[in-house]
Amino acid sequence: MAIKYKITPKYVAWRIEKILCNLVPSKNLRKKLKASMPRKWDVISFSPQDMEKYRQILQYYPDVLTSEETLEIALKTRSFSRIGDGEFNIIVGTRNSFNDADQKLALRLKEICENGSDEHCLICLNNYKLPPNHPTYKWFLHHGTRRLEDVLARVTFKKQKYGDAYFVIRTTQKDGVLLQEGINRLKSLWNGQKILIVCNKKSPLVQDPLNIFDGVSQKEFLYIPDRNAFGSYDELVEDIKKYDTSWRVYMEAGATASVLAWDLSHLGYQMFDMGDFYKRSLAILER
Repeated sequence: MAIKYKITPKYVAWRIEKILCNLVPSKNLRKKLKASMPRKWDVISFSPQDMEKYRQILQYYPDVLTSEETLEIALKTRSFSRIGDGEFNIIVGTRNSFNDADQKLALRLKEICENGSDEHCLICLNNYKLPPNHPTYKWFLHHGTRRLEDVLARVTFKKQKYGDAYFVIRTTQKDGVLLQEGINRLKSLWNGQKILIVCNKKSPLVQDPLNIFDGVSQKEFLYIPDRNAFGSYDELVEDIKKYDTSWRVYMEAGATASVLAWDLSHLGYQMFDMGDFYKRSLAILER
């Protein structure tokens, strides 16, 4: 039995409001109205029976380290690969914001999940076992009830604690505020080092308005497509290998970064799968 949303007055009102927003002729106004609406996971509910089923599903999901524990491991010269909600979407055969459905990519992500962390690379997952009072509990409940059962039907996770896929965000941001101490600790991963930045040409990383690379000894960019970068995976690997292993690699490359981090960490590179940390941080300052 699939877990379904409970039809509540709050959810019905949200659906009506969303339909009305779509009827507004002005694109800019539509965008502003939708931005003012609550997120879907803030208005959905589940029956007690469905919540019990979800708790049963979670028994087969591994435990996840805290964000702080994950950061401490990353600071000890460990590469990290993040398999979050977008990567889980790929594993179950759907698209995400950066990739179309891709069976080869799905198999590589499954392989990385099942390998688990080793001395070269820390594998980080969504922590679906957060307590209900956690700020992101509703989001993980929303995504977990839609995807987790399908993921677990395809992936057998190693019996170990995985890192937290959201540790970069959680140790540098809180209640819509940037934590300078957390950002400084994160910057220690590359301060004084040569850094290769893998991103698309439109990324704010190119201009670096947050100055997170102001302490590096050298900086270069490797540009990737906006979408479906995995289609150029072999070329990306060869391009990175043109740099020696003294270069640290910062990646804003979606699920492609997850695979690059695993593969190249085993060739001696220190790989940072950073996700959308920079964009989220910049959005806070631009409010």
